[in-house]
Amino acid sequence: MNKPEWIQKEHIKISLDARPMLAQGIHPLEQVQQECAALQPGDIFEIITPFPPAPMIEKMSAAGFECHSESGAEGMFHTYFRK
Repeated sequence: MNKPEWIQKEHIKISLDARPMLAQGIHPLEQVQQECAALQPGDIFEIITPFPPAPMIEKMSAAGFECHSESGAEGMFHTYFRK
């Protein structure tokens, strides 16, 4: 799937590398939901994980966010949520 046009670096307001949290057994969903709720329309939240965060994508999509996930370097996944 091609990257949607709405994903533009200048609109990424928050970027979270969740790998350290996940390594400690902490799931970032609650933090992601809180930080995304504070975004302005058009702003983007980016999360970096070692796997595609399918349940998080489903929850954020159900909450009305546009979502896109893609694999990046070294098997990392970059997932974007836009308000």
